Amino acid sequence: MRIQLITLFLLCSTLASAQPEFDQHLNFDQIKGMLEAGIQEKDPRKQAMAWYHWAYYDEEQTGISDSAFQYLARSADRFGKAGDSLAYQRARADLADRIAARGLWDEALKMHQEALEYFQRTGNLYLETHLLARMSKTYSDQGNVQKAIAFKRAFSAQNQVLKDTVLDIAMAKSEVEHNGQLGKYSIARYEASNVLRLAEQIKHSDFITWGQYFVGRYSLLDRDYNMALFFLKKAEKSAPRTTVVMRRDICRQLSTTYAALDSLELALKYATRAVEIGDTLISTEREAALHRLALQFDTREKRREIKQLEEEKSVVKEASKQQKIGLLTLGVALAAVLLALFFIVRDYSHRMRVNKLLAAQKEEINQQKIRDLENTLKIETMQSMLAGQESERQRVAQDLHDSVGGLLAAVKIQLETMLSKKPKRAQDDDWIKIKALLDETVSETRHIARNMQPSALLEFGLVTALRDLTNRVHGEGVPHISFQHFGEFADIDQEIALNCYRIIQELVQNSLKHAQATEIMVQITRTDNQVALLVEDDGAGFDPESNKKGMGTDNVARRAHFLKGELSVQSAKGQGTSTVVTVPISETQGKP
Repeated sequence: MRIQLITLFLLCSTLASAQPEFDQHLNFDQIKGMLEAGIQEKDPRKQAMAWYHWAYYDEEQTGISDSAFQYLARSADRFGKAGDSLAYQRARADLADRIAARGLWDEALKMHQEALEYFQRTGNLYLETHLLARMSKTYSDQGNVQKAIAFKRAFSAQNQVLKDTVLDIAMAKSEVEHNGQLGKYSIARYEASNVLRLAEQIKHSDFITWGQYFVGRYSLLDRDYNMALFFLKKAEKSAPRTTVVMRRDICRQLSTTYAALDSLELALKYATRAVEIGDTLISTEREAALHRLALQFDTREKRREIKQLEEEKSVVKEASKQQKIGLLTLGVALAAVLLALFFIVRDYSHRMRVNKLLAAQKEEINQQKIRDLENTLKIETMQSMLAGQESERQRVAQDLHDSVGGLLAAVKIQLETMLSKKPKRAQDDDWIKIKALLDETVSETRHIARNMQPSALLEFGLVTALRDLTNRVHGEGVPHISFQHFGEFADIDQEIALNCYRIIQELVQNSLKHAQATEIMVQITRTDNQVALLVEDDGAGFDPESNKKGMGTDNVARRAHFLKGELSVQSAKGQGTSTVVTVPISETQGKP
């Protein structure tokens, strides 16, 4: 796993160097300031760059890529709105890496291909070459050996022009990792020796140490112990003092090698050194500092004072020796008494702790049972309530369609009949107004019935239903709604799909009614074990602390709780609102 991260970092860092602003290392306050400035200035490109840096900052600080996935999607969306095609494809390529890490190979490779075609079309050899290397790795991870080899050959041909030795080394390291994972230790050792050769050509000390270490490591796994010992000892000599982790790993491999060669004393020596190497560096620095201070104050007067103290110490030591002999007998007796008391007290304390622990565990179990019963009751009550709401919605929709809709249709037919008898009425203003109001009433009745009973959800699935929901909102003065989806949703349980539809419907209605927004983004993402729902607008926003309830959030919170999901609302006055609902789904869905 560490090898994969190093390789990906090298690829990403060299790719970012084609656009220096992507390669900046910003802290949290700088990123936040950039985002706030972008919002105030209504600059989508500055917002996009802030979300891009926030994605990598959050990933580096927490080690979790879920938020980075969301932030890179926002970054790409805003780069697109800003009209920066190069930055848009750059962010999309990074987003594709996260999609590939979730096993969505086809969608990731599609996004990679779009970026590659753009770089080729614009003649950007640098970015094209680096993207070929990334696509080769993605195909290799997918298991498509032919494609991986084809893209590797294309990369090699391009890199002969670009001549980026560091990228050659990164690709070679990826091959070392791949063959090592497959157990092909001889091939991995050969590839590691290629890394060592390239590193020695450019005199890159870190890569030289890396190549020596992995040649030794895979020689050890290939049971060529003498070769392993040779290269590991070279790596031990060439490892920089600052690379504590590498030095520790080298010591571990040396310990294993010596153990395989039955040199148990040396094996123990290197095992101990691997454990203590971090503390050894700190101790060495402290000793050097103390040594410098000692040299500053090491005068003749100090030496005489030290000598005098040593003589006094020897006198005290002799007197102490005599006292120790006298106290030794008494100490042995007291020790025996104290030892007996210690065991008695320890046994009693142990019994008390065990009894207290058992009582606490029993109480916790009882409390947990009570909480489980309460949660079960709440869920059952909520399920009944939601089922009742949907049943009532279906009944009202059916009544509107069958009863009110039928009556309105009959009225419309009657008016058309009257108009055919007296055609002159077609020019009457009052008659025209009545007909227009009737048409508007029929359309509104049909719209209300469709909202209360989404037939597209039952017939075509969640994605089609949400696309239909967002497409129905249009007109002058109405916010533009964009819809994005990632992953496969065809196999989601109907009840989960219906509640997800209702949640997004409620959030969109809230933005339309209260946000005064110009743009609304709806995004749904499917992974192996959850569905993430995102509704974001650029409207007036609000203070979540002072508006915990109302504005339709109660219905959203109840449905999220019913689905055992989590609701997160991020908003501030004048900065829009972003609502994320994550819903867990069964890992067996969509699997044969």
